[in-house]
Amino acid sequence: RNLGPVGLLAALYFGSELIVPQIYASILQGLRSSIGLSNEEAKFLILHIDMDQDHAMALREIIIANCRTKADRLMLVKCTSMILDGRVAFYDSLIKYSSQLETNNFTYNDQTTKKWSRSKPNYMNDFMEQPNVVKMCKEHVKGSTILDVGCGEGYVARKLVSMGATKIVGVDISKDRINVASTHLEKKDFEYYVEGDVTNLKETLLRTTNRTNLMPGAQFDVGLFDLSVAVFLFNDLTITDMDKTFRDIFSLLKPGGYFIFCVPHPFISSYDCESFGFSKNKSSNYFSLRDKLVEGHASTISGERLKVSMFCKTFEDYTQAARKFGFDIIEIEEGRVNPNNLNENPDLFDSVNGVPLHLVMKLRKPECPVKNSANVASTNTLNMLPKKLTWSTAARRHPRNAFLVQIPNEVQQELYKASFEWYDRGISVDDLDLVGDFPSSSFNSLKSFAVSIRNSVLHETGLVLIKGLNLDMFGVGESEKMVACSKIAYYLICNQIGAVDGSARGRLFDVKNNHIDAMDKKIDNVLFSVSDCKANWHTDGASKDRVYDAVSLMCIHPSIVGGKSKVSNACNAYDLISHMPRFLMNELHRPVPRDILENGKGNKKCLSMSDQLSRADSIMSLRISYNSYPIFDVQQDRMRFRYMRHWIESSHEKMRWKVPTFLRIAMDVLDDALDKGCCFHESLERGDILICNNACIAHGRDAFQDAPGKPPRHLVRAWIQMQKVDMLKPSNQSA
Repeated sequence: RNLGPVGLLAALYFGSELIVPQIYASILQGLRSSIGLSNEEAKFLILHIDMDQDHAMALREIIIANCRTKADRLMLVKCTSMILDGRVAFYDSLIKYSSQLETNNFTYNDQTTKKWSRSKPNYMNDFMEQPNVVKMCKEHVKGSTILDVGCGEGYVARKLVSMGATKIVGVDISKDRINVASTHLEKKDFEYYVEGDVTNLKETLLRTTNRTNLMPGAQFDVGLFDLSVAVFLFNDLTITDMDKTFRDIFSLLKPGGYFIFCVPHPFISSYDCESFGFSKNKSSNYFSLRDKLVEGHASTISGERLKVSMFCKTFEDYTQAARKFGFDIIEIEEGRVNPNNLNENPDLFDSVNGVPLHLVMKLRKPECPVKNSANVASTNTLNMLPKKLTWSTAARRHPRNAFLVQIPNEVQQELYKASFEWYDRGISVDDLDLVGDFPSSSFNSLKSFAVSIRNSVLHETGLVLIKGLNLDMFGVGESEKMVACSKIAYYLICNQIGAVDGSARGRLFDVKNNHIDAMDKKIDNVLFSVSDCKANWHTDGASKDRVYDAVSLMCIHPSIVGGKSKVSNACNAYDLISHMPRFLMNELHRPVPRDILENGKGNKKCLSMSDQLSRADSIMSLRISYNSYPIFDVQQDRMRFRYMRHWIESSHEKMRWKVPTFLRIAMDVLDDALDKGCCFHESLERGDILICNNACIAHGRDAFQDAPGKPPRHLVRAWIQMQKVDMLKPSNQSA
């Protein structure tokens, strides 16, 4: 009653007419597959789907006519979210109730721990699959740090310790099993066992570092373990939960690390015999059992039958999960009874002889493709999705405490000395060869300082404001010497933090007013960096094929009027808007075209003939169509944010397209969330250096005016590649 006409329209259109045909179509397909429903039997459902599609098309025009303002569109999003949240809650309850009706979900519990605890082989898996897992692990165990996921009471972990592992960390959801593993008489000092949910593995390990002797910090993202094993774990997890575990294992492995796991063979869900098997509904088949829980039994060598259960999966479910999260598939083995098994225990194995019982897979996390740092600056990190960095409430309320760093005096002295020497030798930033021009030992303090900044930008806050660099040491005002020495010092800092990427606009770019209006639609190809107008929320870089890990700005001279810089965390904004209906979130996840920029100075005379030809209307439309990519690329705890609304809107104008209504609404909501999350809105002072993680921090700038007779606003920008430098220099993490 209180939502008004916009709220009622949201309920009718988005909550009913638009999505009901999709829901009913899925239900219809399921009925046809499960009970063979004919078109005659389903005629009312088919008619309902068709009519609702017509209703939705008619209502769409009414929605557009009644949502002209940003306030109306935001209200529409809010109301739609409420309606769809109600639908989600209903269907979640329905699924939960249906699952309870379908089966008594049997899972291993602490009462069964004693039956499964053992110090020597006791049941079928001990004689067959665990030896196969151990065999695949053999060449990777000695001297390795190993993660045992779903470790149970530590049977496999102890075997790996006996093979030469230097550290084992086991995680299991059962408190009783962890107690058995932790108190075993053969347990070594370097065995650690913790209770936790394997579907939230990374968080479990971060929460229990005091009990596992793991060091929290950057290594949790670079990789902690040489090898991970999971023995009969995924049969206890749904496909969704298995994906969560795969994701965290991949993240926790070092580059080049291995993951070896075994599961019941997908075929075995259809097999049942005296010593081993599963009971199922006779009408079920291989594919219809997918992700359903079935119960069975496994016999011990003494003849005792133990209850087992598993969530059925297809062979493809395992291979797709491996590839989806970036693993290379190295080896696959199908377990079966061998002659030794038959000779030793014929009563146990005869009934399953010739049956594919288990599946063992060896996966590998790829190595970092860059072997040395010589070409890191020109190496694109587009395929390396960065860590999602979310700010705490305390950080947002007290940004200076969270992000401000004072440059140490010893670092300043190294910078002053090198800058003066290079300037006196006539060497500019573009001529610098850091390896040949200065001994490496001259920057020991700077290197240590740079590592701490890189860690903050990549792994902690994503934002650093460096203060304390005294540019007056280089000269007064805007003298040529002061500017040149300041740039050398700035470049030294940036290139120690990462690798300065000068492939697009040179190593350093002067952010100064060239008296061009970037918002003037009559002028093409203009960067906001050469204009004095307002730059709304954005990240740097508009090319589909190239990204920059960080953007850095140093202030040589602030503006007299306006020009305040502002920053906001896109990860926090994403979490804030993720309640939006899925069809609106899809606008932020789908590829969206961006404008094409050449030199960015709005002067065709500066362009080569080939560049001028490539900006002809017919060619530009093709280039813009290709230059499409998502605003948010999100995969679990990793994210890349790439945004500037102006380039999205100008690309649509050049294509003679209208910006889609849903995209405009989604960007309204995103801008509103970034505005709410803005925690820094200040003018940079002389010598300040602001460094933003370009994958998760949005920045912007107010319009400004230069005063007659005063030095103009002058900032210097550098684009920095950090991720591969960070992976190439893991020893620096502790510097």
